[in-house]
Amino acid sequence: MAGSSVTSEAVLFYCEKGISKSMLYADFEAILDGMVGVPEFAGKEMRGAYCLVNGRLRAKAMVLFLIDFDADGMADTTWNVPLRHLAEHGGPGPDMGAGPIRLACRSQCPVAWHQDQLWDPVMKPGANDFVAARDLLRSRGSKMGLEVDEDLPPPTAAVPTLSGEDVPTVRPADGARSKNDDEERVRLARTIKELRLRIHTLETGQKEEMAQLRYAQQQKEEILSAQLEKVLMQFKTLKSQNAALREQNGSLKAQVESLNRSLEEHAGRNAEQGSEVERLAEQYKLSLEQRLEEERARLADEIHSREMDVLNRDDLVNQLRAEISELKRDQMKVAHSGGQKILDKLESLGLSFIAFHQGAGHVSVAADQIADYMDNPVAFAARKCLVTEDHYRAWLAHYENPVCQVAVGPDQACCGKRVIRVDVPNQFKPGVSDCNSNRCPHCRSDSSIDNVLRFR
Repeated sequence: MAGSSVTSEAVLFYCEKGISKSMLYADFEAILDGMVGVPEFAGKEMRGAYCLVNGRLRAKAMVLFLIDFDADGMADTTWNVPLRHLAEHGGPGPDMGAGPIRLACRSQCPVAWHQDQLWDPVMKPGANDFVAARDLLRSRGSKMGLEVDEDLPPPTAAVPTLSGEDVPTVRPADGARSKNDDEERVRLARTIKELRLRIHTLETGQKEEMAQLRYAQQQKEEILSAQLEKVLMQFKTLKSQNAALREQNGSLKAQVESLNRSLEEHAGRNAEQGSEVERLAEQYKLSLEQRLEEERARLADEIHSREMDVLNRDDLVNQLRAEISELKRDQMKVAHSGGQKILDKLESLGLSFIAFHQGAGHVSVAADQIADYMDNPVAFAARKCLVTEDHYRAWLAHYENPVCQVAVGPDQACCGKRVIRVDVPNQFKPGVSDCNSNRCPHCRSDSSIDNVLRFR
C-alpha cells in the first residue's frame, strides 16, 4: 500500500448529520473560480475537508477548512487558504488505513494566520468526522472518480480503525508472537496520538468559548456602566431642579408669612372694621393659596416637560451621532473607492495583507476590511484578541512597561516596581495584573517576585 504512487484529491463538505456533499478537487476549483455555484450552501459557512487519497482509497492527508457562500450559492471570492501547502506540512493525525495522516486543523495549523479559517474535528464515539470521511472514501471513492491502483495487493494484516474495531485476521502461531507484539505496540501508540489530538481539540474549543464569554461579559459591563452614568446624570439634573424649586417654595412661604403679618397689623389698627377686614383677608388667603396651587402645578408640569426634553435630547444626540458616523463612513467609502479597487485587484492577484499587533500576532486583513483597519487599527486588533478596545489599550500599556500601578506616597505617584508581564490580552485583568501590593510600602516585600523577575 505504501509503495503506490497513485494519489487523488477530494473535497468533502460536512453538515450536522455528517457528510452532505463530496467532489473531486478539480470540481472544487471550478466553484472557487465562480464558474458554478452550490445552491444548497447559499448563505452558509460550510465545514470542508481536503483529502489526499492513495490508490487503495485510503486518506494520507487532510485539511479541515471553512468557506462562506453568498445568497446565490457562490463561494467567497476572497477565500485563499493554501490547501496543498497545509496538507504537505500538517502535523500527525489518526490512522485512516494508510498510517497516520498529515492533519491541518485549528488546533494544529502550520501557518498561523490561516488558523481562523480552519476548524477542529469531532472525535466522539458514534459521531467521528474521521470515521465518516474514511467510510465515504472507501464506499464512493471509485464512483467519485478517484484513481484506484489495481496492481496493489489487498491488505493482509489487521488495520486499526478509528471506531475501535479491527479487520479479522488468523491467529498467529507461537513463533510470530514477537511480530504481533510489535504491531500491538504500534497500534497502542497510534491510539494514544489520536487521544492526544482529541484532548487538544477539546481544550482549544473550550478556550475559544471562554474567550467569547469574557468578551460578551465585558461588552455587557460597558453597556451597563454607560446606562448607569446616564441615569446618574439625570438624577443630578433632577436633584438640582428640585433644590431650585424648594428655594422658590421657601421664598413664596416667606412672602405669605410677611403678608399675614401685614394683614394682622392692619387688622389691629382697624378693629372697628374687623368683619370687613377679616372677609377681605380670607378672600386674599384663598386667592393666594389658589395661586400657590396653580404655581405648584405649573412648576410640576415644567419639571415633567424638562425631563422629557432631556430624554428627547439624548435620543436626538444619539441619532445625530449615528448620522455623523454614517456620513463619515460614506465619505470614507467615496474617498477610498479608487483605492479599494486597487486593493481588490491586488487581492485577486493572490496578495495578502498581513499586519502585526502585539497579542494578536500576524493578522490577515481582507481588502474590504482595509478601511476599518485604517480607521482604527487598535480596535481591529482588539476584536481579533476578543477583548474591548479599552481593555486592549490597558494591556498594551502593561505589556510595553510592566510596572506596578499602585499609588503610594504623599503625591500618590505609582509604585513603578516591575511586575510579571501578562502576554495574552484576554488573560489580563486591569487593576489586578498590573498591581503588586507586596512591592508597595504598605505590604511586606515579596522575595519570590524578585526571583521570578531576576530569572526572566
